[in-house]
Amino acid sequence: MIDLAKFRIIDLTLTVVPADAWIQFPRKLVKGAKEPPTKIEAIETIEKHGVFVNYIETTTQSFTHYDAPKHFDKNGLANDEVPLERLIGEAVVIDVMHKKPSEAVTAADLEASGVNVKPGDIVIIRTGWTNRAWGTREFWEKMIYLSEDAGDWLISKGIKALALDFRPDISPIRAREVGGQLTSRPKGTKRDPNHHKFLKEHGIILMEWLTNLGEIKKPRVFLICMPIKLKGTDGAPARVIALEEKGVPQNR
Repeated sequence: MIDLAKFRIIDLTLTVVPADAWIQFPRKLVKGAKEPPTKIEAIETIEKHGVFVNYIETTTQSFTHYDAPKHFDKNGLANDEVPLERLIGEAVVIDVMHKKPSEAVTAADLEASGVNVKPGDIVIIRTGWTNRAWGTREFWEKMIYLSEDAGDWLISKGIKALALDFRPDISPIRAREVGGQLTSRPKGTKRDPNHHKFLKEHGIILMEWLTNLGEIKKPRVFLICMPIKLKGTDGAPARVIALEEKGVPQNR
């Protein structure tokens, strides 16, 4: 049995609040498609019904969430089919807090970190971007992102999951207006290549929009991602926490 008194419990999860902009992929701006709002509404109250019950509405890709392989692979595992051991385990932290808006985290950055990534690890890449810009248009337009060679570097290490406080691919609205039309990405880039590589080609789980990563003080923690068990979906909103052992030195 785990003695929780020996660990710091660090919440890495954004609080879900009613919102209708900038808390999910900006479909309206990029595709002209509907962008469903997030709603939390009381349908029963203590005063009227003697009990408090809420109705909630959101998407699988809003706030802190995870992507199952089915998100980019129609034959991949759906949310309710992903084994729990893929969502829980030892995690190593790679710190790239020096990255500026719109910059890429590259394979050279990951290699220069000196972090020892072991097969079967969950990798946490920390930029601070969610804490800096969440809930704003800038969050999407000037998104820090993962380069393709960084994706390849991580895959070569045999990781089972990747946890981020930014998007693993370049922003879909990377800040270029041409003739009044907002382009979805810079010329010559492919659509979401890292999503394809991680989810479709290798079945590596993605945990996105983590926050509070600066509270992790040690190079290794035990990460727990607990998504809502929705049948057949591409992923789900998730509560993500880190257990950090108190007072014991760790090696990378």
